Amino acid sequence: MQRKKIVTVVAAVVMVAALTAGIAVARAQGGSPLPSLTPAELLAKAAESAPNTTTVSGDVTWTNDLLGPIGLLLGSAGGSMGGSTGGFGFASLLQSGSGRMWLDGKKVRLESQSPQGDTAMVTDGTSLWVYDSQAATATEYALPAKPDAPTAAGEVGAGLAVAVDLPKKIEDFIATLAPDATLAVAQVEVAGRAAYLLTMTPTATNTVFGSVQVAIDGVTFVPLQVQVFAKGDVKPVLSAGFTRVSYDQIAAGVFEFTPPTGAKVEHSTITLPDGMISGMHPGAPKGATEAKEPAPLTLAEAQAQAGFTLLTSGSAALPFKGAYVLPAREAGAAGSPTFGGGSPVAILHYGEGFGTVILVETAISAADLSKVTTELAKIPILGATTPVGPHAAYQLSTRLGAAMAFAENGTVVFAVGSVSQSDLAALVAGIK
Repeated sequence: MQRKKIVTVVAAVVMVAALTAGIAVARAQGGSPLPSLTPAELLAKAAESAPNTTTVSGDVTWTNDLLGPIGLLLGSAGGSMGGSTGGFGFASLLQSGSGRMWLDGKKVRLESQSPQGDTAMVTDGTSLWVYDSQAATATEYALPAKPDAPTAAGEVGAGLAVAVDLPKKIEDFIATLAPDATLAVAQVEVAGRAAYLLTMTPTATNTVFGSVQVAIDGVTFVPLQVQVFAKGDVKPVLSAGFTRVSYDQIAAGVFEFTPPTGAKVEHSTITLPDGMISGMHPGAPKGATEAKEPAPLTLAEAQAQAGFTLLTSGSAALPFKGAYVLPAREAGAAGSPTFGGGSPVAILHYGEGFGTVILVETAISAADLSKVTTELAKIPILGATTPVGPHAAYQLSTRLGAAMAFAENGTVVFAVGSVSQSDLAALVAGIK
């Protein structure tokens, strides 16, 4: 699998995890029949029509059973987890919750109710307020400034280019995904709206990932619901979506925030790595171009670029499929003990499709390793290291995959994949 496909899959999962923090799910059968659409037609409709809807509001709810009973225990730990315990704190993400959401262009208001307390998030696109009722704290974050937006003529030209190229992009996307997953479209009713249900099912036989289902409004083509299933389950592990939705105009006052009386007010700034905004925003400097996907490296090529001894697996069940090496500056490694204070990062791929396991490796000093080990030991879901073949590894198993981490001879290794813990352990045990 190419790196772009891996990143797309990981990004999809990270996006669903983020949705569980504030957008929710409801599902019901029935509703008036909609015109039949193929997956390609549905994706094209969504890409073309959804941006036309600029105001969305409604009741939301989310569920999270990723860690099962462990998640409930960790959620109830509250303050012992460290950091915020409010509706958008780490603890609340391990449980289910509900709330309300308003969206008008770049203005967003999200309110969450949970056993750990109520939380509100309000942004106008330039600043973000977060209020935690349990901590009685309201924090205003200044958002990073974006580069100058393109001219109106540039926006029109870009829009026409996208419109003309959209069918081909959709076809390419499905063709790229075809070896790894199948797509199907059904019809459901969500939040009182007739909707299309797009289901993506992995073709890999060794993955524990079952499917992703996205409900898309049959008129506005706005996504209303996301559900992620483990293989063999009929109940979603993660879900997020609307239980009631409206596209009516939203009063301007909804996006105004005044800290409650008695709340402690704090101010902070959200920063992003250099170049991230200009590289992602359509108003990037003239001459900036999209980086081409590099060809996968052989192990010998990756070894030469990494500059440190790579630890590799000889697994027959999950054969090596290619590697990439990120320079220290690209990996954001400088000054970070997690990534060796400036060492390149090697990414090795084993297996196919959703059954791929990724090894992320970097050189690390003894001092930084001590810091990392100390921090890992503080995470309750990791606990202490356990033997995995010749390695002493931290292990994390979820219903959608597993992860392991260990260090050996100055190299730290993170292994992650949407496979069973036993399959991942078999690969890690063979790493040398």
